[in-house]
Amino acid sequence: MGTSIHAVDVIAFYKVKDYHLDRARLGFSVTSHDEVPLLGGMSTPGVVRVDATVRRPLCENSDYVHGLLLHLERCGFEGAPRFLGVDRKGREILSFIDGFAPPHNGFTLTEDAVRVGAKLVRDVHDLTQGTPFAAGSEVAAHRNLSQPNFVFRDMVPVAIIDWDSTRPGTRVDNLGDFLWAFVHPALYGDGEPAARMLAAAVDAYGHHEAGVAEAMLDHVRRFVLDDPDPGEWGLGELEYMERNAPLFEARFS
Repeated sequence: MGTSIHAVDVIAFYKVKDYHLDRARLGFSVTSHDEVPLLGGMSTPGVVRVDATVRRPLCENSDYVHGLLLHLERCGFEGAPRFLGVDRKGREILSFIDGFAPPHNGFTLTEDAVRVGAKLVRDVHDLTQGTPFAAGSEVAAHRNLSQPNFVFRDMVPVAIIDWDSTRPGTRVDNLGDFLWAFVHPALYGDGEPAARMLAAAVDAYGHHEAGVAEAMLDHVRRFVLDDPDPGEWGLGELEYMERNAPLFEARFS
């Protein structure tokens, strides 16, 4: 299973067996008590909370994700759940991050919030560049950086969740996804108000390359093309981005 990294590679690279023994000594529980379904954010079916942990079904990319989460933790990154093991029902065990997971990406945010979100994405990129998790590309790229895949406190993001879609990718493409799905410029209207929010995020990310607005537009195009019925909302998002992309790119440079 996994992308570029297989289970044996993860165990060898991160010494997962020793890691779990250390967890046991620290008192982390891996037994099941009351299970509470988690319905916030863009929930995967079968996700439940057990005490201070989250239990999620395994997926074809789980080996990669588990190794990545261990790597981020060992680097001191606090903006992701901790991987704690696999329970007796064959579900991954993650630490629970308290906060608000939006049910959709239609929340207007402050400039401070988009700056913090951009810094979380930049940290992930910096910590994975040159590692096995970026094999064949630049960085590990979470492929769905929409508002529901962030945990907020006081409407400022503190963590990124639901890492199942993460694969090696490029900075510009992943930043484009974040700008469209998290900042969601259409919420601020045409022109300068939206451009100002996007520019704040790009400035906070701090790695300027050409083509960020085009990357945003590509994400919207793929969203519309992949959906057999994108509806008025999807088509409206595409029209908006095509209309505003030149201004956005000019503001980023």
